[in-house]
Amino acid sequence: MKKKLLFPFFLALASLCSCGGNPASSNTIFVSFYPLEDFASKIAKGKFEIENITPVGMEPHDYEPSAKLIGRMSEGKGFLANGLEMEHYLSSLPSSLLDKTLVCSKGVTTIKNDNGIVDPHIWLDPSRAKIMADNIKDFLISIDRDGASFYQDNYADIASKFDTLDAEIKEAVKTFKRKTVVVSHAAFGYLCDAYGLTQKAIHGLEPSEEPTAATMAEIIDAVKKEGITTIFAEEMVSPEIANKIAQETGAKVEVLSPIEGLEEEDVGKEDYFSIMRDNLAKLKEACCD
Repeated sequence: MKKKLLFPFFLALASLCSCGGNPASSNTIFVSFYPLEDFASKIAKGKFEIENITPVGMEPHDYEPSAKLIGRMSEGKGFLANGLEMEHYLSSLPSSLLDKTLVCSKGVTTIKNDNGIVDPHIWLDPSRAKIMADNIKDFLISIDRDGASFYQDNYADIASKFDTLDAEIKEAVKTFKRKTVVVSHAAFGYLCDAYGLTQKAIHGLEPSEEPTAATMAEIIDAVKKEGITTIFAEEMVSPEIANKIAQETGAKVEVLSPIEGLEEEDVGKEDYFSIMRDNLAKLKEACCD
């Protein structure tokens, strides 16, 4: 989401781009946003066509599929969703599609924000993302029993990558001088929960949630008192308020990705693991300088 005023335009554009009139292949698995596309692609490895329904560069919190796209999805092999209210439209999908929908957050231990709302951003903790990938592996086996060993082997490969990433983050956090991270959007609760960090967010669980004056004052005070040098914005949320806080405190603004989607220039160049490592390098710089 670039700016809220542009959302109706992007939604109309998304409907045109996503639904083109091409019928879905019976071999197509639809996914709700980028991390699921990446995990499913790594496990399916070409045995199924994986189609992300959220257009490149669009904020998935705001996206809602058109009726025409839902029709195409119903023709496909299945639909992978995060759940936990990430996809607000999920409960309104037709039963024929819900019957072949996998909610990838199944079995993941969740956390809630201060208002008691479950945080949907589970994939930003590698150990929880590993559970999501395991669920995807089981789903693929359920629709293609003959390929079971193939999916199990591919899952084992991605699982080892999650374990390696987890170990890298744990080792890096040991060197952090500061453990408070100021972010634009409250997407990093699971990352912070897993590694002993504290998240202070400008916007809420959805990037469109505007901060209160009290929240702004609290963040500015924390930045000054704790010597925080970096305010983290993100690709698909306006950095305007993050820039204001940086100007008020003398901090700099850097981008930390919640990996909800890729920008056009990153498609085919980046994946979950490369972006997580880029995030880790930025966190290390911000918390160790």
